[in-house]
Amino acid sequence: MHAQHSIIHAALATACIAVAVNNVRAEPSGLNWESCPDIPSGSANLACAYLQVPLDYHNASAGYATLLVAKANATSGDPKGTIFMNPGGPGASGLTSVAIDGPKLMNHSGGFYDIVSWDPRGVGPYTYPGDVFCLSDEESATFWNGSIEVTGINWLGNFTNQTDLNNFYNQGPIIDRQYRALAEKCLQTSNGTNLRYIGTASTVRDLVSLADALQGPGTPITYWGLSYGTLVGAWFMDMFPDRVGHVILDGVVDATFVGTQQPYKTWRDQISSAEDVYNAFANACGLSGPGGCRLAPFEGATGADVVNYISSAIEVVHDHPLAGNVSMATLRSSLFDGLYQAQLWSSFANDTLASEVESILNSNMTQAARRSLAKRETFSLSYTETAVVCADSVDADPTLTIEDIFDEIVNVTRTVSHTFGASWPIPWFGCQYWPVRAVERAKGPFNKTLANRVLVIGNAYDNATPFLEAQNTADVLGSQAALVKQNGFGHTSIYQYSTCTINIIEAYLANGTLPTDQLTVCEIDDFVELFPGVKSVSVTVDNAGIKE
Repeated sequence: MHAQHSIIHAALATACIAVAVNNVRAEPSGLNWESCPDIPSGSANLACAYLQVPLDYHNASAGYATLLVAKANATSGDPKGTIFMNPGGPGASGLTSVAIDGPKLMNHSGGFYDIVSWDPRGVGPYTYPGDVFCLSDEESATFWNGSIEVTGINWLGNFTNQTDLNNFYNQGPIIDRQYRALAEKCLQTSNGTNLRYIGTASTVRDLVSLADALQGPGTPITYWGLSYGTLVGAWFMDMFPDRVGHVILDGVVDATFVGTQQPYKTWRDQISSAEDVYNAFANACGLSGPGGCRLAPFEGATGADVVNYISSAIEVVHDHPLAGNVSMATLRSSLFDGLYQAQLWSSFANDTLASEVESILNSNMTQAARRSLAKRETFSLSYTETAVVCADSVDADPTLTIEDIFDEIVNVTRTVSHTFGASWPIPWFGCQYWPVRAVERAKGPFNKTLANRVLVIGNAYDNATPFLEAQNTADVLGSQAALVKQNGFGHTSIYQYSTCTINIIEAYLANGTLPTDQLTVCEIDDFVELFPGVKSVSVTVDNAGIKE
């Protein structure tokens, strides 16, 4: 796997556009657009190219990185320009995201712009440095040796059961030892010397290099950041305030918090809306009934009934780990991940989650289904997300212990989210042990004078980036930002249709027009359904489950 990265890097180097170090940029000679590797079917509108950039923009001797760049051509006549997009993660592929989400971005921008993204450093087999691998497939299982890194944390309710607490804290010395050993393993791999160059500041400089190559040095950059991509956007505005064109931050990560706080503390804010989104999901399922949602236990079920039904499976797995070949970690992570895109709630509830819950409660899975779930139990070997969030983080606190991190997890479970608070593994929890920090980090205060005003968007109920982070970001930017609260569910604005939000985005991209109000609230369109017969505008996050 690591050798493949080196071969691809060497083969592509001569075909790439070189960008000089120390802020000397390439002329806009364009990129050599060709067909893309490994894209989903039906993505014929995509083209790909490669761009060579410095590994370290302040040290020419470090060598070069290579980026896989993907472009979806504008669909409405001659393009008015280019929107550069980062899809988040960190670790999400720009190529895959343009292929899958490109049509939504085209729709939201009127189809007048080329959408360009790239696989950032640490992502995929075509960018170099590529995916961060620290353990081989063979050694991974024995390395973690049944610890919570694989099994997850076993808990019920608000984590008050003393046996659960004892079992959890007994894992402290094991995790401490494993994370220290993992750090050494990561440094010893072929990517070990590149870890300091995999981070958001480097990604920002790569964005600017890409814009220089496509548009010309010094040109305004139009950028749309989704999720973690909003952190890229915030750092871009901090590092290159004079290059800010039309910038959209959508599903916002609070850059100020990342730049000032120990990373394990970010989990509390990140899931502060998770229970609300879960309640909305359950309420919508209950309203649809068994005919529209397999998780509704009977006609007339409330959201609380749906939650109780799912909780009954959690209780079985708590007492009988791997009941139905589903672990606690798989069940809770499936549930959390399934809340991201509200337009997929129905298929998620009726397929993935219902199958897991029913297999646990009935233990009557077919052999094929058992094999399928067993594959999902395999530990992921990519550490790209950890590599980026930890490289970006503030310096490790030498006084911090694993018990302090465990204390925070228990407290978050009790006070913020009893369903998801003790999820494990979470990349931020391991940053105390990560062996490097990036060669460059932005620490804020993220309020520099910008060349143009920016648009900040947050969903009212987002289980991964709660609206409070969008509000905090807009507050820091002050009059330089317009804030839109999309009154919907899930992660980022693009997955629930709002004519109000789309009109704001189109006007902003066209001529820089932004709402004059301090806060604009946009409703989801009336036709949008979450489950058969259940409109998004009818669902609330309370126990009643439907708006009066």
